[in-house]
Amino acid sequence: MSDQSKKQPLKKIPVRNPDHSHPKSPSTHTKWESDAPAKFHSQTVGRNGPTLEQDSIAHETNQDLVYEKILERPVHVKGFGAFGTFETMSSMSNYTKIPFLQTPGTIVPIAVRFSLAVSTKGTPDTSRNVRGFATKFYTKEGVFDLVFNHIPVFSVRDAIRFPEAIRAFLPSPTNNLIDPTRFWAFVARAPESIHFVVRLYSDAGTVKSLRKIPGHSVNTYVWRNARGQRYYIKYTWIPFAGEEYITSEEAEKLASRNPDYSGQDLYDTIASGQLVEYGLYVQILDPEDAHLLPFDPLDDTKVWDEEHIPLHPVGKLTLNENPTNYMEQIEKLAFSPTNLLEGAELSDDKMLQGRANIYFDSQRRRIGPEFRKVPVNAQKNWTPNNLVTSGEGRFVEGHLTRSTIKKTDDFSQAGEYYHSLNSSEKTNLVMNIAVALAGIDRSVQQTVINYLCSASTSLGNRVSEQITKL
Repeated sequence: MSDQSKKQPLKKIPVRNPDHSHPKSPSTHTKWESDAPAKFHSQTVGRNGPTLEQDSIAHETNQDLVYEKILERPVHVKGFGAFGTFETMSSMSNYTKIPFLQTPGTIVPIAVRFSLAVSTKGTPDTSRNVRGFATKFYTKEGVFDLVFNHIPVFSVRDAIRFPEAIRAFLPSPTNNLIDPTRFWAFVARAPESIHFVVRLYSDAGTVKSLRKIPGHSVNTYVWRNARGQRYYIKYTWIPFAGEEYITSEEAEKLASRNPDYSGQDLYDTIASGQLVEYGLYVQILDPEDAHLLPFDPLDDTKVWDEEHIPLHPVGKLTLNENPTNYMEQIEKLAFSPTNLLEGAELSDDKMLQGRANIYFDSQRRRIGPEFRKVPVNAQKNWTPNNLVTSGEGRFVEGHLTRSTIKKTDDFSQAGEYYHSLNSSEKTNLVMNIAVALAGIDRSVQQTVINYLCSASTSLGNRVSEQITKL
C-alpha cells in the first residue's frame, strides 16, 4: 500500500564480496550424521544379549537428540533467515556518528531473521499475523541490531501492557484453544489498538512472500551527530520487488498447500541464485519540532506522514546466502534494540524503553548466559562497556508518575488508513473484521464497533451491518 513512486530508488550493488562474510557457525554435518544410518551398533553381550550401560557411544548418540533443541522464543517463535550485505548509499554524517553510515560504498555483512510475531512452529506462514524483520549488522565497531515489524504500529504504547497484548492472541489457559473473545476483549480495553487492528485485518495482515514485505522500526529512535545534535528517527525497509499482500481466501489456500510457503519461497529464491533486496530509509525529525505535530512522535501507535516527514534513502540490503545450520545460525540469533553503536540511541518512547533490556533476559533463559559467544551473535569478547548509553549529557527532570501521554488521539490515523484503501481493500477489511467479531460477547462487540465508528463512521457502520448478515 506504500506509494513506491515517492521513494528514491537505491542503486543496485553486485553480489557481496567474499571478504564481507558473516561469522561462521558449525556445519550441521557432525560425526553423528542425523540423516544417515547409525555407524555403530550398540554394544551387547553376544549378538542378542543385553545392551551394556558402559556403551558411551550409544548413550551420547541419544543424548544428542535429547538436548539438541533449545527453548522457544516467547514471541516470534516461527522464523526463517538469510545472510548477505548492507551497502551505505548516502552519507548520514549530518545526522549520526554511526560508523558504517558515514561513507557511501561502505559494505558490512548482515544476518536477517523473518518471523511470525504470535506463532508456534506449526503456524502457517500466510496466517493473519505481524511479520518480524530483524537485522544484525556485523561492523568493525561491534554489532548493530534493527528489530522491526512489517506493520508500522503496535497495539499499545506502554510496555507495561505488552504481556497483556501478547496474551490476547494466545490460546485459552483453560483448554489451550483459541478464544477470539480474549483478543477482542483486549481491544475493548485498549482503544489505542484500533489503528493496529485495522492494519492487521486489512490485506496487509496476510502475506505471501517475505521478499515483498516492508520493515518498520515502529518505535522512534535517536541519532546523534558529531556536533552532539540529536534527531528523532524512524527506520523503514522497502522491498525492491515491491510490496505484495493477499486476501484471506488466498492465504487459506496457500496454507493448506504448504504451511511453510513463505519460508520455502525465501530459501528457494536465494538457492536459485536470485538476490533478495531492500532499501533502508529513515524519517528524520528535529525534537524541537515535535510540538508541531498533532500527535506524540514517540507514540508507537502512530505513523509519521511521509508527505510532511519524507523518507531519506540510506542504503541497500542484499540477501544472497541461505543458512547451513538452522539451529546455530537462525534459532540462536539473539537480537536486541540495545545493540547500538555510537551515534544511535534509544528515545523516550515508552515501549522502546520497556524493550531495552528484556531481550537479553529472554536470551539468557533461552540460549544460556553465554549467548553472546554463539558465533552468529559475534560478541565473543563482549563486556557491559560495549553498550551505548542513551541520552548522555541530557538534562531531564520531573515528578515520578504513572500516566498516559498528553496527545493520544486513538482513532484519526485508523480512519485515515481505512480511507486510503481502494474499494476492494475496504471491503476485505470490513469482511475480515466482521467475521472475526461475529459471535463475540455483545458488549465487547459493541465497544469495538464504537471505536471503529470513531475512526470512520463508514467503517464502523459497514462492519456492524456485515455482522448482521453473517
